[in-house]
Amino acid sequence: MSRFLIFISIFTMILGSGYAYTGVRLVQGLGISGWGLGPFWALIVFLVVIIPVSYFFSQTVNRERFQSVLSYIAFTSLGFFTILFSLVLLKDIAALGIFVLNPLVSFVSPDFSFSETFSFLPKWSYTSYAFALGTIGAAGTLTGVGFFQAHLGLKTVSVEIPVKGLHPDLDGFTIVQISDIHIGPTIKGKFLTHVVERVNRLNPDFIAITGDLVDGSVASLKNHILPLKDMKATYGSYFITGNHEYYSGVLAWIKEVENLGIRVLLNNNHLVKHKNATLTIAGVTDLKAGSILPAHTTDPGKAIRGGENSDFKILLAHQPDSIKEAFQYGYDLQLSGHTHGGQYFPGNLVIYLAQKFVAGLHRYKDMWLYVSRGTGYWGPPLRLGAPSEITKLVLKRIPE
Repeated sequence: MSRFLIFISIFTMILGSGYAYTGVRLVQGLGISGWGLGPFWALIVFLVVIIPVSYFFSQTVNRERFQSVLSYIAFTSLGFFTILFSLVLLKDIAALGIFVLNPLVSFVSPDFSFSETFSFLPKWSYTSYAFALGTIGAAGTLTGVGFFQAHLGLKTVSVEIPVKGLHPDLDGFTIVQISDIHIGPTIKGKFLTHVVERVNRLNPDFIAITGDLVDGSVASLKNHILPLKDMKATYGSYFITGNHEYYSGVLAWIKEVENLGIRVLLNNNHLVKHKNATLTIAGVTDLKAGSILPAHTTDPGKAIRGGENSDFKILLAHQPDSIKEAFQYGYDLQLSGHTHGGQYFPGNLVIYLAQKFVAGLHRYKDMWLYVSRGTGYWGPPLRLGAPSEITKLVLKRIPE
């Protein structure tokens, strides 16, 4: 809990700086002055403070409806301001670029002028009242679209995994992956019930839950994961921890998940006999788990022990970067989540600066890696440019 409080404090300070920058630029663009400044900045401060306040209430207040409404207001406004900040920043970068380039271009080509070339644009196009309103309108529209897609845009994605020399009995073997559901402030059991119903319709051989199932304590959220007990698969369901489980009381959550009949893999594996073939389903703890709970330090080498000689070896690892160590242990396929595919603009663009494997199917060394965009969302209830998914993966035999 203390680690997360430090995180939320730092996050709030960074957030406040972004909100302040956006507020200053909007004040200039909208020409707000005098008596209007007080209410404007009071609103900005309120929207910053409501983020940690909503988190506090989600952990301490038992009035669930009140907590959910507060969280929706807090996190939807966060999504709106993130998009608004990005648009304002892009505009300022463009304006700065023109300011810097104009004398350079004039020196190289005295007959060229940015102001004359773009004379068809009104002078207020970058800084005026109209531009500020247009930016707010664009951010609001994108927020609305993202909100709709987060709640009604859940996709079922079908992926074939081509494997040379795959055991014939594993041809057509089906895995359904769900990931990053984030049961918590705005995602509850009703959503999970819908997910479970859709998963069951896919008739999987086994179900993989690749971390970040919850955002909150067992005491406040245990009833909301109960739909998981209704999942049906030939060889059962398997769960691995994500980083958010370690912010939420991981040991208590492991027991709760196990009580629902789901096998939790903590640097170990389970062997499945499918017809005449043997499949290893291994799972590791989150890549950063050891910094919070040393006993849970991720260990893909330990996870494969006893399953090295099976016909196909699958590793469940929350973070895609686990593959950089896992590849040396002979796994054939890794299933991951964590990235959310960036979740919404501009995250779906800037995430490529931090992650090599963002979403979809990748080849790394001799392994396949599939990265889910996530089934739920975290923070802002938005999905924009990175739709949420339930993934159906089918092993496909390719003759050698």
